[in-house]
Amino acid sequence: MRPFAAVCAFVVIAVSNRVAGDGVLTDPLAIIVKLPAMLGLPSNDYSKEEPSTSSAASAPWPSSSEHQPKPSPIVSSSKHEEPAKPTTSSVYVEPTPSSSAPPPPPPTTSAPPQTSSYSQQPQETQNSGDIPDGQGNNFNVPAGAVRFPWNYNNADKVVPITPKESNGGWAMSPNQMCKPNSWCPYACEPGYYSAQWDPSALVYNGQGSMNGGLYADGSGKLSKPFPSKPFCAPGMFNAGIKNTLGQSVSACQTVYPGNEAMIIPSVAQAGGYVDLNIVPHTYWLGTSSQFYVNLAGSTAEQCIWGNADKPIGNWGPFIFGGGQGADGNTYISVQYNPLYLSVGFKATDAYNVKIECESGQCNFPSGGECKCEQGVCSVDNGCTVTLSGNAKANFVIY
Repeated sequence: MRPFAAVCAFVVIAVSNRVAGDGVLTDPLAIIVKLPAMLGLPSNDYSKEEPSTSSAASAPWPSSSEHQPKPSPIVSSSKHEEPAKPTTSSVYVEPTPSSSAPPPPPPTTSAPPQTSSYSQQPQETQNSGDIPDGQGNNFNVPAGAVRFPWNYNNADKVVPITPKESNGGWAMSPNQMCKPNSWCPYACEPGYYSAQWDPSALVYNGQGSMNGGLYADGSGKLSKPFPSKPFCAPGMFNAGIKNTLGQSVSACQTVYPGNEAMIIPSVAQAGGYVDLNIVPHTYWLGTSSQFYVNLAGSTAEQCIWGNADKPIGNWGPFIFGGGQGADGNTYISVQYNPLYLSVGFKATDAYNVKIECESGQCNFPSGGECKCEQGVCSVDNGCTVTLSGNAKANFVIY
């Protein structure tokens, strides 16, 4: 296999801790991110698409340098920072700066194909530029907030997030509101990703990195930056969670571009399967998906901020990652969440996870396996599997 850096614009980072300049271990991280600028590769397709007006300057939203709120400064070349420790399960805290560790070694061996258990085939959603008017929902709309335009079970595959809270259905923390003159992210069904974001936000670790979804102008009127794109587009549909336990397990995807809260749920029911949103390389600036995975017995309600006494959300026991590289391969990873371990929660109290090839060419790390079992991963700090071509794999929970 060719050297990893030579074949992909995509770096899988599965780290157990970060080391600050003084050598002190700080916040954990598990991300997958493409580095087009460093590797001299082209930008993704969606970010180049022109919005409905002739230029970003004439669009109904300001340039990314004018957007509020602005994220904290980032010192890493990658963006998916571990957010600062929250004080409650419902209060949003902005990400804090840190540095990322080197990626795990490149995969080298393959596993035999197995019978597929995939639940569905991806379906295109409507591509019209029309934004619904609420579809009769009775979601919360606080004074000064912009109403969430969808109801449950809509044709656009948009999923409301905590619609009774201040966010009113938007993919924002429960105590945040979609306000005029701001970007308002939304969530999609498992396996689908939001295909709308600020077209002038071209740096994944800078201003504009929180500007996902639709733009609300000064009067609260919503606009769709890419009218020819659906609200929710099919992901790769080549990886998901196969749950062999007798209880449900929820995986909580972070909102990005957005505030990076882990609030987008994919729930694998007891003995069941759920697709994960593994994004293509054309996703915003080539960034990819990150999931905090909760303990057995969890549901969508546990996709919120946790804390040292509550191992849910960003304090869940596992972190999964996945996305397609510019080379066409898909990279998926698993690791224990260092934040979960740092306060005394035991990895042995959680279930085990292994990545299992379903079909096609799945390249595993040296040793031929990728798993985290009884507190130990087959590769230090987590492991990564490469899916070539149309290969498919599962995160098997056992």
